[in-house]
Amino acid sequence: MAKTSSPHVITVLKDIRAALDARLDDKARAAAATKGPIKSLGVKTATLRTVAKDILAKHKATLDYAITVQLVDASMARKVREEILVSLELLERFRREYESSLMQHVDKWVGMADDLEIAEALGTKVAAAVLALDRSKMTLVRRWAKPKSVGRRRLAVLAASGLVTDGQREAQAVLDLCELLLREDHPVLVGGVASLLRDTTKVDAKAVQDFLFRRSIDGNPDILRAGSENLDAARRAALIAKLEAQAALNTPLIAIVER
Repeated sequence: MAKTSSPHVITVLKDIRAALDARLDDKARAAAATKGPIKSLGVKTATLRTVAKDILAKHKATLDYAITVQLVDASMARKVREEILVSLELLERFRREYESSLMQHVDKWVGMADDLEIAEALGTKVAAAVLALDRSKMTLVRRWAKPKSVGRRRLAVLAASGLVTDGQREAQAVLDLCELLLREDHPVLVGGVASLLRDTTKVDAKAVQDFLFRRSIDGNPDILRAGSENLDAARRAALIAKLEAQAALNTPLIAIVER
């Protein structure tokens, strides 16, 4: 591969920035003037796909998978949200050419996943597809699930979905990850883990059922309830009844008196 400072990568980045700047107005610039490690231009997310489409058309003759990986490397180094999101949008256009080695790049990019928008794009457009190519990369994904960063844990959840969608059937590996995240209370993670459990149910309902009943003692009830939606009605009703019984037992006496 060429270096990320290659003239072509620099040219594409300049064109991305010019296209983004053309979609800015003074109001957007003022709204984006916030402090933080990741800069934001204030361009609407819905506009970024159009920018990526225009850039791809302009550089169609020379933009390939290898160059686009370098482009993402360069945009991550610049730490501008919209540039990163456009670069990831471009990389997804080469999804059929993904290789398992791409996960090493994702592991370098994970620092930018503290930003939830970037975590969402990186997980859905890249990490899930690459993990589906090589389950052994789950070691990296489990590492992302442990830091305090909500975005990195969100990235881990999105990546893991690659093992239970599009014909993949690695339910146990996904449940092992959910084990690390079942006490989460951040709304983004509650919804994400629950969604992952529902997807996994489509692959192995018995494994998810056993997991939910086993963790009903100490897991977040909101995750357990939402994650059980794809169980059969009888088993889900039994799980909810168990959760309600446990909640009643754990209700402090003072709370009962105050009712």
